[in-house]
Amino acid sequence: MCQELILSWQDTKTDQWFPIGRFSKHNDAYTFIYTKGAKQAKKHGFIELASMSDFNAEYRYSDIFPLLKNRILNKSRPDRQEFLKWLNIDSSNTDFEELAKTGGVKATDNLCLFPMPIKKNNQYNLEFFTQGIGHLTKSSQKRIEALEVGEKLFFCADLENSQDKNASMFRTKDPVEIAGYCPKYFAKDFKKLFNLSKESFSIKVKQVNKNAPEQLRLLCEITCDWHQDFSPFAEDKFTSIN
Repeated sequence: MCQELILSWQDTKTDQWFPIGRFSKHNDAYTFIYTKGAKQAKKHGFIELASMSDFNAEYRYSDIFPLLKNRILNKSRPDRQEFLKWLNIDSSNTDFEELAKTGGVKATDNLCLFPMPIKKNNQYNLEFFTQGIGHLTKSSQKRIEALEVGEKLFFCADLENSQDKNASMFRTKDPVEIAGYCPKYFAKDFKKLFNLSKESFSIKVKQVNKNAPEQLRLLCEITCDWHQDFSPFAEDKFTSIN
């Protein structure tokens, strides 16, 4: 169950992403704090969020923040149940889980959300969608449609990406095809986990949503031991300003 979401902002001139804040949920209370990445983002044009202008404050709501609520699929829509099946969600209390998997992306702004992993039984476990499927060859897209639940995927460096040294992708075994790219915000941590916990590191197909939009097409699951030297999103830009 996701209890914390990291909010990131993109500088559209450079395509660079900055983690600017963290939403958390405890029982029925919601909080938001700015991270040090917000100060970096401000140098690139980021403007404080509406009704949350103080970088040093902690904001509390008894209900989910309006910024998040506007990114959740309307619960009265007749296709909502199918949508939740694509996300592999079957609970009634799904707001943070939904945003953790969809990213809460809207065409009207340049914000994105992703989950803070939770350590449980000394394991790292996370479901995520591969990215960039629409840019793959038809052969790769057909291979994705043919994937079976539980099929193993291989984590590989995207060596041709000169802009991001942590860029990674996933491939199948037989026949070998690219199955999508690693979400940018997870790439560095996945790489760390692969190097620290190779024996237990595993990425498998959770489900294939053939009728879903490409960004919700291939749901995968990563599992591995939570190594004692690993901390998720350990860079200073992810920490609270205070």
